[in-house]
Amino acid sequence: MDTSSYTYKALQKKYVNFITPALEVTIGNTTYSSKEIPILNLEVELTADGSAGGCTFTVDSQYKAEASRWKNDFDKSVKIGAKLAVRGGYVKMEEIFYGYIDDYSFAYSGEEGPNIEITGIDGLGYLMSMREPLYAGQQKAKNIVEDILSKSVAAGYAKKAKVGMLSGFETPIIKEQIDDWSFLNLMAGRYGATLFVVDGELIFDDVVSDTKPLLKLAVGAGLRSFTKRVSLAHQVGKVEIWGRDVNQKPIKGVADAVTVGGAEGKSAAQLVSGLKSAVLREYSEYVRTQKECELMAQNRLNGIAMGLVSGEGTCIGIPEIIPGRYIEIDGLDDSTNGSYFISRVKHRFDSAGYSTTFEVKGAKTK
Repeated sequence: MDTSSYTYKALQKKYVNFITPALEVTIGNTTYSSKEIPILNLEVELTADGSAGGCTFTVDSQYKAEASRWKNDFDKSVKIGAKLAVRGGYVKMEEIFYGYIDDYSFAYSGEEGPNIEITGIDGLGYLMSMREPLYAGQQKAKNIVEDILSKSVAAGYAKKAKVGMLSGFETPIIKEQIDDWSFLNLMAGRYGATLFVVDGELIFDDVVSDTKPLLKLAVGAGLRSFTKRVSLAHQVGKVEIWGRDVNQKPIKGVADAVTVGGAEGKSAAQLVSGLKSAVLREYSEYVRTQKECELMAQNRLNGIAMGLVSGEGTCIGIPEIIPGRYIEIDGLDDSTNGSYFISRVKHRFDSAGYSTTFEVKGAKTK
């Protein structure tokens, strides 16, 4: 995952004022350039919410009607499970998607030439099919997550995996009647981690706590539009996690202070004092000590708090914008300017050119 910080001015220089968008699609071992074949309405969607990322596009004008065949046998390269990678940008291009083809269709029409519509999914999609049970015993959580993610790497649907330090729980891990992807999302909630994929790298880590901005955008400097939304829906002031220790004695952990989203701004309970008495109580069979109860309560509260602020932005197409990082918005009013966690990114190439849209969220606001 790219942990660098960029300036709009430096990216503008790198991409020569963002003139003349270009892209390449690799299917299997063959790379196709948009300069050589019509690659229409390509969209890459990347998320940092535990769901799989995807890619869709259409290839047109490659069918030779007089010979009843596709140019350069293009149709034969399109196969279910084939590697799919997309590089996009301008004079210079960067990889913005890596995964595999999971769906395609040949669309024939009597009025127009046929085309091929292709859909891809990243390495998390493969884990949705893995359903074997897991009885991990005393294995460490970090090793268990690494083993699961390595399945996609071994299958060629991801390049590598990164797992952060997972500690604080000693309860043996069991997985039954659930697929690997769903299981990893449950684990992410327990450990306060984020599960997502960027450039073929499977990531299971606490990225929300690293508030260093990826990029600053402002109106006139890349940013075309931005919307900020603040909502108290589902917000609470306190989370209590109840459980039983190894001797079946009741235990409880409490969290009432949001610890993510940086120091700037206020949480929902700080903005609305009445929310301090809004308590979410849950029982967990996963905890065995008060410390574990407190850790799970804090992770639960932080997860809820990240829904306080949401928003969407659009900008000139910038390949470096990825989910799982913070973006700084500037040049607007004081209550809107600031850093936001990027939860979803869409890179789109169409007749209007190359654009990037992004969704953000945050646990605090001014």
